[in-house]
Amino acid sequence: MAKSWTNVYRIDGILKKPADSSVEVSKISRHKIEKVLSRMESEFRGASFQHANVDLESSEAFELARRGVPRAQLPGAQIVYSIELNWFKSPRFSITAQCSGEDDEMLRKLIEHIGANLGTESLTIRLQRQNFGPFGGDNTLLEKQINLQNIVRNIQLNRTILSSSQSIDKKVVKESSEERSQKSDEIFDGFGLRESTKLKDYDAMRPAWPRNY
Repeated sequence: MAKSWTNVYRIDGILKKPADSSVEVSKISRHKIEKVLSRMESEFRGASFQHANVDLESSEAFELARRGVPRAQLPGAQIVYSIELNWFKSPRFSITAQCSGEDDEMLRKLIEHIGANLGTESLTIRLQRQNFGPFGGDNTLLEKQINLQNIVRNIQLNRTILSSSQSIDKKVVKESSEERSQKSDEIFDGFGLRESTKLKDYDAMRPAWPRNY
C-alpha cells in the first residue's frame, strides 16, 4: 500500500432497466458508454492530483501532468487512473480499470455508477484481477502446479520482478492499455459469456474446476 502500486481489473457487467425508468437498454449504444467512461475518467484524473499531494497551481503539478497521471502519495487512497471499454453487446459489457487502493465494494460501485450515468442500472457479473503492481497473472501458480520445484522457481521469479520494480516511477502512473487490450476478446469468450448464455443458468461464483475438500 505504501508503494501505491496500480492494479488492473477486468470487470464484466450487465445493464438492467429500472422499474421507474423509460430508458430502453437495447437502445444504449457503445458510443454512449464510451462517452460516459471518458467523462468518468476525466473526473478521476482531476481527483488524482488532489491525492498526489501537490498544489494544482504549482510547477510540480504541471510537470506531473506533462509526464502522465500523478500517482497517489497517500497510502490507501482509492483512485481510478483509467477505464476502457473492452467489449459491448447489449445488455452485457466489459471494462478494464486501472486503479489503486481499491476494494470489492469500490469496484462494484464503479459499475453501478456507469449504469446511473446511462439512466439505467448495471450490475457486476464477473471480476478478475489481471495485474497487482508489477505482478501479472502469468506469475501465479495454479493449485495443480504447487510443488516444491515450482515454488522455488516462483520465489526466484518474484525476486526478479521486485528488483525490476525499483525502476517504477513513484510520481507518475503509466498506462498499459495496449498490452491489456490484445487478449480482451479472447478472455471474454473464454468466460463463456456469448449471446447464447442464459442469465438464469449463469453462476459467476461457480468455479470452472472441481474442488476436493
